[in-house]
Amino acid sequence: MSYIENNLNTGEKVNHFTKPSIKPTIILLFILVPIAYVVLLGLGDVVKLLESTIAKVTCVIILAVIYLVVIFIEIHVTEYAITNKRVISKKGLISRNVAEMNLGSIEGVNLKQGIFGRIFNFGSINISGRGTSNVEFSEVDKPVEIRKKIKHKS
Repeated sequence: MSYIENNLNTGEKVNHFTKPSIKPTIILLFILVPIAYVVLLGLGDVVKLLESTIAKVTCVIILAVIYLVVIFIEIHVTEYAITNKRVISKKGLISRNVAEMNLGSIEGVNLKQGIFGRIFNFGSINISGRGTSNVEFSEVDKPVEIRKKIKHKS
């Protein structure tokens, strides 16, 4: 059971629950892995330990796997929810960072999507409220639909 589900107020129910998308990570890997390989090829004389092509490919694969493990842990421990009373963002494995805002306090819901976000349907939503409070849903799938759900509820 998730942190958000365990910490709902009396009479509160989750209307929408999501986690960060894996799509930005996959796109980044498709861009960075070839660049890392080319950089390692170009460092031939400098890096004596990586003299064979197999060693260079292995090094790139190990770095990519480490990166993926870190990202999968981050995705697993991050939760975003819209309830019938508030919006909630929870991040963190060892330390916990929770931001929440009552639906009645929401003043603005901003969407940020880059070119790849538009193509693959992911983006970030920044929810601003009274005072200096903000709640951010980072790199979520279907951000336009989530934005509509938040605007409809507030």
